[in-house]
Amino acid sequence: MNVRPLPFRPPPARDELLSSWIGRLAKANHCSVEEFCGHLGLGQGRVPECANDLRAVNWVRLCAALQQTRDEITAMTLPDTMHHSVRCVSRHDFQYCPGCLEKTPDLVLRHWRLTWSMTCETCGQALTTKYPAKDVSGRLRARAVVGAEALKTAAATNDPRRLRRISLTLHVMSVLKIGHLWSLTSGSERERLLALAAVGIGTTRPLLGAAIILRGNDRGARELRRAFPQHRRLIERVCGLSRDLVQRLPGRSETEHPTGQKTHGTSRASASESALQAARQAISELGPDAKREALLTRADAIWKRSSGIEH
Repeated sequence: MNVRPLPFRPPPARDELLSSWIGRLAKANHCSVEEFCGHLGLGQGRVPECANDLRAVNWVRLCAALQQTRDEITAMTLPDTMHHSVRCVSRHDFQYCPGCLEKTPDLVLRHWRLTWSMTCETCGQALTTKYPAKDVSGRLRARAVVGAEALKTAAATNDPRRLRRISLTLHVMSVLKIGHLWSLTSGSERERLLALAAVGIGTTRPLLGAAIILRGNDRGARELRRAFPQHRRLIERVCGLSRDLVQRLPGRSETEHPTGQKTHGTSRASASESALQAARQAISELGPDAKREALLTRADAIWKRSSGIEH
């Protein structure tokens, strides 16, 4: 098949997403992406991003036009993770590297679309979301890194047990309205970091993490019973642990709102996040295999110290 070579063909960047390179090629050759896809024999639909999007293409024509082998083109697509119970790959640009984009506008690298990616593999800079957070603690970022590694390992090994646990963690966050099923690819940095941190604690001490979130949250417990009737026995265990935590980590609502006024969702979220941070630090210090009694005692001490409560 005789395919005319492209007048301009900027080479693809290392780990560049196929749709990103096609977009840059179209711009370099002064035509629309739709026209360029037609020239490549890709039709007028969505620009291919996953390997499945290339099932019906004319490989002879595509390879000749792009001057790339079939394997090289396929390597630029996103991995197929539809068989996973957790959405590990995003079909939209939820994060980017400012440094790389400054050098190459319109660039999108494959690993930017992976939910566990937090730094750019090309330049080492931290990836930026659409809505960055300015007041995120170093502790939360550290816990998010742990969650990102747990997510990456679960996806790489296709571990059904770990993937189900991560999926359940995200469902619990959604039911309790402290996150969404898509929080891992959220454009909000805070929401994304909280989801990754929850994944981290959900794969190490899931019962303790859920118990801290449910501390004093009877409505949340009812919502979990309604949403997960098949896990009722497990939920009751979590609720029992949560009642134990109430005695060790007392509530802060009275000190936070002395006038009796409540900000929508603020008191519960602040208290839960403070207690959750205390538990995460206790787990970090004592290890995920530490005994429950030791973890509770240490979390109690950390929480009181951070809250300014006298022993």
